[in-house]
Amino acid sequence: MGFNFTGILINSQVDEQKIKNLFDAEISYLKEVDFEEATDSFRDENTVDIVQTETGTLIITGLGQIYDISDFDGDIIQFMISDISDTYYFEKYKDKVLERKYIYSQGDIAEDEGNGIIKENEDFTDQIWELADQYLQNNFKTDMFDQRFKRYQL
Repeated sequence: MGFNFTGILINSQVDEQKIKNLFDAEISYLKEVDFEEATDSFRDENTVDIVQTETGTLIITGLGQIYDISDFDGDIIQFMISDISDTYYFEKYKDKVLERKYIYSQGDIAEDEGNGIIKENEDFTDQIWELADQYLQNNFKTDMFDQRFKRYQL
Protein backbone atom coordinates (compact mmCIF):
# COMPACT_ATOMS: atom_id res chain seq x y z
CA MET A 1 0.00 0.00 0.00
CA GLY A 2 1.37 3.40 -0.92
CA PHE A 3 0.92 6.50 1.17
CA ASN A 4 0.26 9.99 -0.16
CA PHE A 5 -0.23 12.59 2.56
CA THR A 6 1.46 15.30 4.56
CA GLY A 7 1.76 15.29 8.32
CA ILE A 8 3.04 17.10 11.36
CA LEU A 9 4.49 15.44 14.47
CA ILE A 10 4.77 17.37 17.73
CA ASN A 11 6.55 16.08 20.80
CA SER A 12 3.77 17.24 23.15
CA GLN A 13 0.02 17.65 23.36
CA VAL A 14 -1.27 20.79 21.70
CA ASP A 15 -4.37 22.71 22.62
CA GLU A 16 -6.87 24.13 20.15
CA GLN A 17 -5.24 27.58 20.22
CA LYS A 18 -1.85 26.16 19.19
CA ILE A 19 -3.54 24.31 16.34
CA LYS A 20 -5.23 27.52 15.20
CA ASN A 21 -1.88 29.33 15.35
CA LEU A 22 -0.12 26.56 13.44
CA PHE A 23 -2.61 26.68 10.58
CA ASP A 24 -3.39 30.40 10.94
CA ALA A 25 -7.08 29.51 10.76
CA GLU A 26 -10.13 28.87 12.88
CA ILE A 27 -10.96 25.19 13.30
CA SER A 28 -14.15 23.34 14.08
CA TYR A 29 -14.58 19.69 15.00
CA LEU A 30 -16.37 17.59 12.37
CA LYS A 31 -16.14 13.91 13.30
CA GLU A 32 -13.90 10.98 14.14
CA VAL A 33 -12.14 9.12 11.31
CA ASP A 34 -9.96 6.03 11.09
CA PHE A 35 -6.36 5.90 9.86
CA GLU A 36 -7.33 4.92 6.32
CA GLU A 37 -9.69 7.88 5.97
CA ALA A 38 -7.15 10.26 7.55
CA THR A 39 -4.48 9.26 5.01
CA ASP A 40 -6.80 9.14 1.99
CA SER A 41 -5.29 10.96 -1.01
CA PHE A 42 -8.70 12.35 -1.99
CA ARG A 43 -9.54 13.98 1.34
CA ASP A 44 -10.96 17.49 1.61
CA GLU A 45 -7.95 19.81 1.60
CA ASN A 46 -9.65 22.09 4.14
CA THR A 47 -9.52 19.46 6.88
CA VAL A 48 -6.89 18.17 9.30
CA ASP A 49 -6.99 14.93 11.27
CA ILE A 50 -5.43 14.83 14.73
CA VAL A 51 -4.52 12.04 17.14
CA GLN A 52 -2.98 12.89 20.52
CA THR A 53 -1.49 10.94 23.37
CA GLU A 54 -0.13 12.17 26.68
CA THR A 55 3.27 12.70 25.03
CA GLY A 56 2.65 13.70 21.43
CA THR A 57 0.47 14.80 18.55
CA LEU A 58 0.17 13.61 14.97
CA ILE A 59 -1.67 15.85 12.51
CA ILE A 60 -2.50 14.57 9.02
CA THR A 61 -3.16 17.11 6.27
CA GLY A 62 -3.73 16.75 2.56
CA LEU A 63 -0.91 15.84 0.20
CA GLY A 64 1.42 18.74 -0.48
CA GLN A 65 -0.03 21.05 2.16
CA ILE A 66 3.15 22.42 3.72
CA TYR A 67 2.90 24.93 6.58
CA ASP A 68 5.40 27.29 8.16
CA ILE A 69 6.41 25.47 11.35
CA SER A 70 9.50 27.59 12.04
CA ASP A 71 7.87 29.68 14.79
CA PHE A 72 6.98 26.77 17.08
CA ASP A 73 8.33 26.27 20.60
CA GLY A 74 9.37 22.66 21.20
CA ASP A 75 10.04 19.78 18.81
CA ILE A 76 8.02 19.77 15.60
CA ILE A 77 8.42 17.74 12.43
CA GLN A 78 6.66 18.22 9.11
CA PHE A 79 6.80 15.47 6.51
CA MET A 80 5.29 14.46 3.21
CA ILE A 81 5.08 10.92 1.91
CA SER A 82 4.15 10.61 -1.75
CA ASP A 83 4.77 7.07 -2.88
CA ILE A 84 2.98 7.72 -6.18
CA SER A 85 5.34 10.54 -7.22
CA ASP A 86 8.34 9.10 -5.32
CA THR A 87 8.70 12.37 -3.39
CA TYR A 88 9.50 12.68 0.33
CA TYR A 89 9.81 15.83 2.40
CA PHE A 90 11.08 16.21 5.95
CA GLU A 91 11.85 19.16 8.19
CA LYS A 92 12.41 19.30 11.94
CA TYR A 93 12.60 22.35 14.17
CA LYS A 94 13.49 22.48 17.83
CA ASP A 95 12.54 25.71 19.59
CA LYS A 96 12.34 27.62 16.28
CA VAL A 97 15.73 26.38 15.03
CA LEU A 98 15.94 24.18 11.94
CA GLU A 99 17.71 20.92 12.81
CA ARG A 100 17.12 18.92 9.64
CA LYS A 101 15.58 19.39 6.21
CA TYR A 102 15.59 16.63 3.62
CA ILE A 103 13.77 16.54 0.29
CA TYR A 104 14.00 13.55 -2.01
CA SER A 105 12.22 13.48 -5.35
CA GLN A 106 12.34 10.83 -8.06
CA GLY A 107 15.82 9.58 -7.31
CA ASP A 108 17.43 12.94 -6.54
CA ILE A 109 18.09 14.68 -3.25
CA ALA A 110 16.75 18.19 -3.78
CA GLU A 111 17.73 19.47 -0.34
CA ASP A 112 19.81 18.04 2.48
CA GLU A 113 20.46 20.34 5.45
CA GLY A 114 21.53 19.27 8.91
CA ASN A 115 22.40 15.76 10.05
CA GLY A 116 20.78 12.64 11.42
CA ILE A 117 17.10 11.91 12.06
CA ILE A 118 16.32 10.95 8.44
CA LYS A 119 18.89 8.69 6.83
CA GLU A 120 19.21 8.57 3.06
CA ASN A 121 19.64 4.81 2.70
CA GLU A 122 16.71 3.78 4.91
CA ASP A 123 13.03 3.53 4.06
CA PHE A 124 11.56 7.01 4.54
CA THR A 125 8.08 5.85 5.56
CA ASP A 126 9.47 3.43 8.17
CA GLN A 127 11.56 6.25 9.63
CA ILE A 128 8.45 8.46 9.92
CA TRP A 129 6.51 5.70 11.72
CA GLU A 130 9.45 5.22 14.11
CA LEU A 131 9.40 8.96 14.89
CA ALA A 132 5.63 8.77 15.41
CA ASP A 133 6.23 5.91 17.86
CA GLN A 134 8.78 8.01 19.75
CA TYR A 135 6.60 11.12 19.88
CA LEU A 136 3.29 9.38 20.66
CA GLN A 137 4.82 6.62 22.82
CA ASN A 138 1.91 4.26 22.26
CA ASN A 139 3.32 1.70 19.82
CA PHE A 140 1.79 3.66 16.95
CA LYS A 141 3.62 1.66 14.27
CA THR A 142 2.01 -1.67 15.17
CA ASP A 143 -1.49 -0.31 15.72
CA MET A 144 -1.58 2.70 13.40
CA PHE A 145 -4.51 1.24 11.48
CA ASP A 146 -6.53 1.15 14.71
CA GLN A 147 -6.01 4.85 15.51
CA ARG A 148 -9.01 7.17 15.68
CA PHE A 149 -8.37 10.73 14.55
CA LYS A 150 -10.43 13.83 15.24
CA ARG A 151 -11.21 15.63 11.99
CA TYR A 152 -11.36 19.42 12.00
CA GLN A 153 -12.51 21.83 9.33
CA LEU A 154 -10.13 24.73 8.68
